[in-house]
Amino acid sequence: MAKQVRPGLEPVPKDAPDRPRGLAELCARAAYETRGEDIRILRVEELCSYADYFVVATGRNRRQLRAMAEETEDAMERSHLRKRGVEGLSGGEWILLDYGDVIVHLFDPSARAFYQIEEIWADAPTVSWRPPPSGG
Repeated sequence: MAKQVRPGLEPVPKDAPDRPRGLAELCARAAYETRGEDIRILRVEELCSYADYFVVATGRNRRQLRAMAEETEDAMERSHLRKRGVEGLSGGEWILLDYGDVIVHLFDPSARAFYQIEEIWADAPTVSWRPPPSGG
């Protein structure tokens, strides 16, 4: 039996207009569904050559970060996109998921404060996004 997809975590069609942004928003909603905090999407396409968007989120502990990573992986696989690389799954302070156009950074609070991704990429516009609808 297929796993039921929660509202807001539906796949992004391959022919969707601005698919990279849709995928970034999907990653943000996946982090939100697993109780991620301070979730931001940064549009970096004009500032770097290797990605269009960064998704940055905070989890309280290693277990939550892994759950956020797994939910993101599931959502992206439903959109027919597999990660190109992953770092930090064993460490638990910072998990990086590379999907090409979208790179997801999942931090514990101390690692996020230390690495200051938003400060480094301060010239990147922040993308407005909405959490998935509740109740489902």
